[in-house]
Amino acid sequence: MYYLNFNLSNRTTSNSYCVREETAEYKANRQYKDSLFRFIFGREENKQNLLDLYNALNNSNYQNKDDLEINTLENAIYMRMKNDVSFVLDSQMVLLEHQSTFNPNMPLRGFLYFAKLYETRIATIMNLKNIYYPKLIKIPTPRYIVFYNGYDKKFGESIELKLSDAFEDTNKTNGYEWTAKMLNINYGQNKELLIKCKILGEYSYFVECTRKYSKKYEDFSIAIDKAIEECIDKGILKDLLLKYSVEVKNMLLTEFDEEKDWAIIAKGHEEIGYEKGIEEGTKNKLKSIINNMLLKGKTKAEIIDLIGISDEEYDNSMN
Repeated sequence: MYYLNFNLSNRTTSNSYCVREETAEYKANRQYKDSLFRFIFGREENKQNLLDLYNALNNSNYQNKDDLEINTLENAIYMRMKNDVSFVLDSQMVLLEHQSTFNPNMPLRGFLYFAKLYETRIATIMNLKNIYYPKLIKIPTPRYIVFYNGYDKKFGESIELKLSDAFEDTNKTNGYEWTAKMLNINYGQNKELLIKCKILGEYSYFVECTRKYSKKYEDFSIAIDKAIEECIDKGILKDLLLKYSVEVKNMLLTEFDEEKDWAIIAKGHEEIGYEKGIEEGTKNKLKSIINNMLLKGKTKAEIIDLIGISDEEYDNSMN
C-alpha cells in the first residue's frame, strides 16, 4: 500500500531512462556541496518547491515565490554543519536541516548557526555595524526544523529537541529555551505533510526506494541506478532525475559515504571512552579511526571537528 497516492501501478516498459555517463566508473564528488535535500529545496531555481514546503508546514497559501528570500550561508561550517536551507518569509527566519543520523546536539548547532545568520543580516540588510545601536533592532522570528529520515524508529512522527537538555544544571534554565522541531519524513510517516507538499513526498519515496534496492544489491551505485529508473518510470521526481541523474547519483554516493563516516565516529566514541581521556591503551584505536577517515578524504581539521578531540590529542595519537 502506498500512502501518498502516487500512481505507482502505471508502470511502463519504456527505456527512456539513461544515465549520462561522464566517467567509466561513478565516484562520489567530494567537492559537491549540495545534499539531495538542499538540491531540491535550496536552489534559487527551485524556490517554488521551498514555498510549497513552507505552505505545507504552516497551512498557509503564499503564492509569490519571489517573496521568499533564501539566505543560506555559503562556505560556513560550524561543527561540520553546512546548513541545508535557510530563508526569510512572513517575518520568520527559517532554518531547515535534513538528517539521516540522529544527533542530540541539533539545538546547539542551530543556535550557533542562527547567531551567524542574524549577524550577517544585521550587517548587510540592516546596514548596522554595531549591535549597541541605541534603538531596539527588530529581527525575523527564528524557526528551526530538522527533517529526519534515519532508521531509528523510536522517535515517532515528531520530537522537540531542547537546548536546555544540554545545560549542566537543567534545573536552572531561568525560563530560557531554544528548540529544534524534528519531523520524521520517512515514507509512511507524517503522511498529511508529505501529501500537502508533493515534492517532499516524492523525495521521501525516492529515499525509501534507494534503501529498498540497497538491501538487494551490494553495490550501492547499482541500487541508486535502480531507484532512479523506478522513480522515473513512476513519475516520481521525474523531471529532476531525467535532467540531473548524474548529479543526484553523486550526491547520494557522497551522503552514503558520510553516513558510514558517522558510524565510524560513533563506534570510535564507544571504544575510546572520552570521559577517561586518551590513554595509551586507547591510542591505537584512535589512530585506526583517524587513518580510516584520512583514507576517506577527511582533512586533519575535519577529523578533529568530527571526533571532538584537540589538535594535541590528534598529533599524539599519530606519533
